[in-house]
Amino acid sequence: MKNPFLILLFTFFTITVSAQVDKKAKDILDNLSKKTKAYSSISSEFNYSLENKDRNINTTQKWKLVLKGDKYRLEMGQQIVLSDGKTMWKVLKMDEEVEISVPANDEDAINPKSIFTMYEKGFKYKYVKEQKLGSKAVHVIDLFPLNPKEKDFTSIRLFVDKVGPQVLRSEIRGKNGNTYIYEITKFETNKVFQDTYFTFNKSEFPGYEVNDLR
Repeated sequence: MKNPFLILLFTFFTITVSAQVDKKAKDILDNLSKKTKAYSSISSEFNYSLENKDRNINTTQKWKLVLKGDKYRLEMGQQIVLSDGKTMWKVLKMDEEVEISVPANDEDAINPKSIFTMYEKGFKYKYVKEQKLGSKAVHVIDLFPLNPKEKDFTSIRLFVDKVGPQVLRSEIRGKNGNTYIYEITKFETNKVFQDTYFTFNKSEFPGYEVNDLR
């Protein structure tokens, strides 16, 4: 399967769906999109889990993502991805190396800025139910790709905070039997971040080998 994070990222802004429109789901998602787009910045922490019961796989990592317009900083353990909207830096801590490239524009490309607006293109959707997620009441909404044969996953389930509204959890079901889960543990908005926070700074990573792939 393609990197599940890529799928999560490019899937959340303008809904383009088939004739069957679930009005309740659409109203919730439209409200979510409107509110998310109004933030000047988003700082979040979340757990990324990979589960496959048949293969007895259950792993979890803690990730951090900061968004500011077209800029983002994604920290995934030993790897950091930075982008100022024009240039992308992939910092590999274990190798003390940084790769420089140009962010791709196609829909399957890494696009962390869209993680919280995941549903907007290429899906039909269905309101499933209301339930509790921890202490919070959430709407459960399923997304299904309009072109399932072209995708490596079958569906995405969103858990949207009724009060927020905010995506608290998402589950991607892969055709390979894997389930990829993203659960938000911290969510802050409209904090001030300098533009330099989203670019590679040699003083932050002294001695790192730089490979320019542009």
